[in-house]
Amino acid sequence: MSNIYHDHLDHLEHLRSIKIGSSPAISMYIPLRWTDLPPGKVFSALVKVADSLLLKEGHPKLIINHTDWERWEKQGTITLGIFYHAGVTTLIPLPIRMQPRVVVADSFHIKPILAAASEYMDALLLHFNERGASLYRINSAGETLVDSFLPAETKPKFDWPSRIDKSSLHEFLEFLILDVKGSIKNCTKILGITGSGFSELRSELFWKKAGLPIVFLDESFKSDSPQNSFSIMRLRLSLFVNEKHSQAVLKAIKTNSSFEISSSVKGLGEDILNKKINHLCVSLDDMHFGELDSTTGQVIVNKSQFNSRDDDLLDDLVELAIDNGIKVSVVPKKYLPNGRSFVAS
Repeated sequence: MSNIYHDHLDHLEHLRSIKIGSSPAISMYIPLRWTDLPPGKVFSALVKVADSLLLKEGHPKLIINHTDWERWEKQGTITLGIFYHAGVTTLIPLPIRMQPRVVVADSFHIKPILAAASEYMDALLLHFNERGASLYRINSAGETLVDSFLPAETKPKFDWPSRIDKSSLHEFLEFLILDVKGSIKNCTKILGITGSGFSELRSELFWKKAGLPIVFLDESFKSDSPQNSFSIMRLRLSLFVNEKHSQAVLKAIKTNSSFEISSSVKGLGEDILNKKINHLCVSLDDMHFGELDSTTGQVIVNKSQFNSRDDDLLDDLVELAIDNGIKVSVVPKKYLPNGRSFVAS
C-alpha cells in the first residue's frame, strides 16, 4: 500500500479549476471501512438524493457507474470521494473516517480533502526476526511490506544478532538505516524498532541517525508478522493526529478577538474579505446550507438545501479564505468547542 494520498492538494487544485458552467457539481463521499452498510448501497442511495435535486431544477439524472469498491479498500482507502460534472468522474481516496455525504452545488465540496491533507500520516517499522529484518510502512488503514533483508549469513540462525561478527552486523545495520532514510516521506512521523532481547539491535544513538523519533517495541523475535507492533504504531499515529487537530483549534481560540471576529457564519465572509482573519478552523462534520456572495461576503442561511445554489457555507467560506491567503484547518467536530462549527482568529 503506497501513499495514495500524497497528491491530495493536486486533486484539490484540479477540482477547484474545473469550470462548472450550467450544470451542477456533484460531490459524494462513500465510507469503505468501519461501516455496516455496503458501499454499493450507500452509493445508490446518494445518487437518488442527487437525482432528486437535479430533476427539481430540470437537469438530467446522473449517469455514473459503480466502481470496484474492494480494490479501493485493499489500497487503504477509508472514504472514497466521487466527483462528477458534465459527464466526467474523478475518484479521490481519503484516509479519513466520515459519514456518507452528497452535495449538489455550484462547486465541488472540498472540506474532506483538506482534512485528509492534514490528517494523513504514516510510520515506519523495522521488525527484526529470525529470518533477518523487514521494513513496513504503517498508516491508519493498514500496513504494507516495503522490503525484507537478510544479514550476512545465507541462512540466519534464530539468534543471529549475537552470532554474527561485529563488523558484519555493523555493515548490515548501516545498510538498513540507509534504506530507512530512503523510505521516509514528508508525512512519516515515527520509526519503530523491534528486536527485544538483542541489545546489538537497539542502540537509540544509532537509530536516531534516521532523523525520526524512535520507539522500541517488544515484539517477539519469532514473529514473522508483528501484529502487536502494527497496532501500537497506529495508536502512536492517532496521537499525532489528535495533537495536530487540538493545536490548530487551541491556537485559533487563544488568538481570537471575539469582539472583532464574528461567531456566526453570517458575518464570517465579510471578516475574511476585510482581512480580520488569519486562520480559519472549521468542522468537517457540520454543514450550513445557504448562499455566499464571494465579492461582498454577504451570506444567506437556509434551514436545508433547496437547490444547487445552496451549498455548504462552511465549504464556500473555506474556499474564500484560501483565495484570500488565509490559513485553513478542517478538523472533526469533536475538537471544536461545544456549539461551534468554526473558530476564526
